Amino acid sequence: MAKKSDPFDKFREATLGSSATLSGAIGNASLRAAKPAPVEVPDQTVTKVSKNANRKLVSFHIDNAVFLKLGQLKFETGTKYDELYNEAIVDLLKKYHKL
Repeated sequence: MAKKSDPFDKFREATLGSSATLSGAIGNASLRAAKPAPVEVPDQTVTKVSKNANRKLVSFHIDNAVFLKLGQLKFETGTKYDELYNEAIVDLLKKYHKL
């Protein structure tokens, strides 16, 4: 009966040769790539400013029917809910002379 060929044996033969073992290849320092010397980076403290640094996250409930109408307006104008909410709040503050 013929001996079945093992895919791992084929791989080992192709990469390490028949006389070398995997542990010998791992332990051999000449086969390992030399690590590059670490590069010194000057100390530059760059602070990234968040786009929400001067904003406040709020949450509130809204009627389903009103939300559907708002969704239609959002779709028609191509804006975001956030922009519509902010516009409504600014209009409300102008109405009551607070802005």
